[in-house]
Amino acid sequence: MISRLPLPLALCLLWALAPRIAPAQATSSAWTFAVSGDSRNCGDFVMPAIASKVKAENDAFYWHLGDFRWMTMADQDFEALLPDGKPVSLFTYHKQAWDDFLTHQAKAFGQLPVFLGRGNHETVYPMTRQGYVAKFSGFLNRPEIAAQRKADGQAPDPLEPWFHWMRDGVDFITLDNAGKEEFSDAQLHWLRGVLDRDLTPNSGIRTIVVGMHEALPHSTASNHAMDDWELGKRTGEQVYNWFLTAQATGKHVYLLASHSHYYAPNIFSTPYWKQQKKVVPGWIIGLAGAHRYALPAGSDSASRTNTYGYLQGTVQSDGTVTFVLRELSENDLVQSRWPNAPLDAIHECVIHNAD
Repeated sequence: MISRLPLPLALCLLWALAPRIAPAQATSSAWTFAVSGDSRNCGDFVMPAIASKVKAENDAFYWHLGDFRWMTMADQDFEALLPDGKPVSLFTYHKQAWDDFLTHQAKAFGQLPVFLGRGNHETVYPMTRQGYVAKFSGFLNRPEIAAQRKADGQAPDPLEPWFHWMRDGVDFITLDNAGKEEFSDAQLHWLRGVLDRDLTPNSGIRTIVVGMHEALPHSTASNHAMDDWELGKRTGEQVYNWFLTAQATGKHVYLLASHSHYYAPNIFSTPYWKQQKKVVPGWIIGLAGAHRYALPAGSDSASRTNTYGYLQGTVQSDGTVTFVLRELSENDLVQSRWPNAPLDAIHECVIHNAD
């Protein structure tokens, strides 16, 4: 029908219909996804266990929030999986570290979609932003992401460490705050465009779930987050207020981060944000293998450390998302281990990889 109309009228009709066609509409049944971050140190043992659980639960995808390998020195799991178990030079480790992540962590998920965010340990010399984009281009250009860029009117290149994709009325946004140059003007401009489209009437988006490495400012993890550098604090506050505005319009908004190696809910229920009546739901989930931290003062009573696990999100039919911590036992790690993973090394990661 449109092709038979005069061209200007046809184009206007297509423009009017586009917002209704582009986003995936909400479904009537609940579905789940999984998210965690910080798989350095012992992630070669922990991530296969996460993958096993996620696949068994039929989660739609797994979302990694950054810090794949330690980079400042060789991870203990990396050395334990070497044929002779002997230490390697830092030069050799740097050449193999990201490939090790792909082989012993990402590969465990098989055909399940995996989305990657960049962490600060992906910026440790000699690793670079350009090297990251090149090594993980297949993840940054997944079909869901490429299709979304096209729907947004973006050019296919260059690839960026920030991206988003939509599913069933939910916009999943991955931000990059791994380096002290973020949030850059370019990323802020991109994010503002994403949110403007989400807030457009008839966008079909009811829910916004945001994943990043470091928590936005003034959280319960403010001693180890975007508060650490001036640009991060200033732009982080700006971005937080953008999401607050989206929440005020009726969108369900959830902010997820890792960087701190523990689990903590309600991270923005702090005096700073409560005094301004500006609390957005937020979680930290940094339990994918990294050296586990002590909980900071002010953490929610439901917070957990000295454990491994991931966050499972359930998207309900009304667009709300409920999050549950899924913890892993040592037996889970053993049952999902790679054939050459030593049991004593796994046990050491369970009992000693912590403050």
